[in-house]
Amino acid sequence: MKSKKIIAALLTASLILAMGTGCSKKETSSKTSFKVPEQTQADIQTPTVQRANGQTPIFELSSGAPSSISEDELTKAYSQFVFGLLSQCAGSTNDNLMISPDSVLFALDMAAAGANGNTLEQMLQVTMPNADSASGFQFAVNRMAHLRGNQLQIANSAWFNQDRSAPFYEDYLNFIHDTFDSEVSMITMDDHAVPVINDWISEHTKGRIPKMLEYLDPDTACILVNAMVFDGKWKESYDEDHVYDGDFRQSSGETQKVTFLLSDESRYVSNDSAQGFVKLYDGDQYAFMTILPNDDSIAINEYVSNMTAEDYWSLWNSMSSQEVISIFPEFTSTYRTDMVPFLQKLGMTEAFTGNADFSNMSEVSPFISQVLHQTYIKVDRNGTEAAAVTVVTMEDGCALAEPSPIVKCDRPFAYAIVDMDTGLPVFIGTVNSVESPS
Repeated sequence: MKSKKIIAALLTASLILAMGTGCSKKETSSKTSFKVPEQTQADIQTPTVQRANGQTPIFELSSGAPSSISEDELTKAYSQFVFGLLSQCAGSTNDNLMISPDSVLFALDMAAAGANGNTLEQMLQVTMPNADSASGFQFAVNRMAHLRGNQLQIANSAWFNQDRSAPFYEDYLNFIHDTFDSEVSMITMDDHAVPVINDWISEHTKGRIPKMLEYLDPDTACILVNAMVFDGKWKESYDEDHVYDGDFRQSSGETQKVTFLLSDESRYVSNDSAQGFVKLYDGDQYAFMTILPNDDSIAINEYVSNMTAEDYWSLWNSMSSQEVISIFPEFTSTYRTDMVPFLQKLGMTEAFTGNADFSNMSEVSPFISQVLHQTYIKVDRNGTEAAAVTVVTMEDGCALAEPSPIVKCDRPFAYAIVDMDTGLPVFIGTVNSVESPS
């Protein structure tokens, strides 16, 4: 039976890594004057500052080394991270959710390039469980090259504090430039840098994520940015006869009017708990897949929070050439979260402490203090647009082990006029709404 009205969707992303320094300020500073050379990977120079103990960074160990694990095994290992991260995020919200695991992977791989010891091992065992370090690290590099194309554009940039006293190793800078095609810039981390970096993010997400940064500490060491944007048109587009208005039941139980897309598809998936369909984008490299739980009483976020990689593969591997009528709504959604607690629960703990070992990145080994992730998706009768950004803030691991707090009174707050001799308030009050002074 043929039918009318169909679907639109899909994603993929972008990400940022911001590295900051929270150390007590040094009285002298020697500017790092690194300029990206016009060179190939084979032309990489030795670092201007030698590493302690002659340690070898992971990107040198993984380069050209044969993998001890098959590509299929690496893919299955990575999927453990994908659904582990999805489970953590879905379990923390009842709202719309979308993440880009690839964006997070690429950002973390750029940071992992400068990691060492147990910090490196934890990072790679979370993103690539049970894979050896060299193979796990190289997987992200190879995957980025595989995904790149007209539909999925991937851009990277690295912004280094030109006033920072502790230099970054030149071979590390060369690696992220040559391997990740990262634009490398020296910049003063002040209010002028914020719009510059935000403009770069907006440009490389085609305006879908126009603003990520609001403030930069002057001592921020560097910001690494991975931006991913997906723009896919349906292989078989919808005509007006396949578009109609109807009711959608929200998770709250309330209904809303939406625009549905309907079509006949030929790829059906199902397992004991769910069913769905797969619809191709133009070029056949990407497709949109729906997963609809058989139990309509279960919340979708609860369902995906309990979904394992094995559950997903059982669904994917069930794909059959069976006619299926597909109906789903046009929609748009944004999502933002801090990934740190989720990554910690997955086992990546040391990277976020003062004991973090990023000594293959810089003389002063930093630690990660924040991993922000933001996504955008729009699905309609024409296809899918999606983007993502992840911000990983890194602080120097010396004197100060806590990031600088930000107190933003953009909600009700209390205030006091205090007697400094006794600490007692002379006046004390609250602000619940604002009346401007005349």
